[in-house]
Amino acid sequence: MPIRRLALLPLAFVLACGGSKKHAEDPTSSAAVVAAPHEGPAEVGKQAPDLSIQSLNAKGDVKLGDLGGKVVVVDFWATWCGPCKQSFPGLQALSKRHEGKVAVVGVSVNDEQDGITDFAKELGTTFPIGWDKGHAIADRWKVPTMPSSYVVDATGTVRYVHAGYHAGDEAEIEKEVASLLSDAASAPVAAKKAEPAPVAAASASDAEPKAEDAPKPAPPPRARAKKTTKKKAAKKKAPKKTPDA
Repeated sequence: MPIRRLALLPLAFVLACGGSKKHAEDPTSSAAVVAAPHEGPAEVGKQAPDLSIQSLNAKGDVKLGDLGGKVVVVDFWATWCGPCKQSFPGLQALSKRHEGKVAVVGVSVNDEQDGITDFAKELGTTFPIGWDKGHAIADRWKVPTMPSSYVVDATGTVRYVHAGYHAGDEAEIEKEVASLLSDAASAPVAAKKAEPAPVAAASASDAEPKAEDAPKPAPPPRARAKKTTKKKAAKKKAPKKTPDA
């Protein structure tokens, strides 16, 4: 059996294939703004460290910065890790179920490249699989054990960490991903509701009323003239003549 050189990684990373899970606190802002990655380590509630890797299964270059707007699951694994083989079917199902909205990236920490693609083919893996040559990425992320899965939200923030594999992890990751997808979908709506309606600034000419725009006083009421009709005039009797005495 070849000796595995993992001097750059913590001792627990080499010896253990189990671990724990860390939850994220709610981000301070719901706006989907992707911040610049930092150098590590990968910690819950902070921006994920940089990740750029060449896939070995014809998926091209994978860069975490290019996946903004998607929920990303970064899984560190190795061909010699038994629990890693158990976790892969759940990750594959997750990738297919949320295709286009969720990106799953497998990062192998094998010392040699040989056997990585065969491992992925054997398990029917279609999401990108890359080789972390020299463990540069795993060292930057400070991966504690094999396997370790990091759930990153649409803003690039690490929200959940699953260190090691445990029965039922698939269901837990599915719930976490569904929740983050729901948050990402509702964030633009909430931001739109929060925006105040634009108020047009009044110019100086608008502020001062113009003379022609001022209300005009109503004209005084006209005196209604009495009309004397010919008919009424005809009805008037002539004065009677008195007889001469």
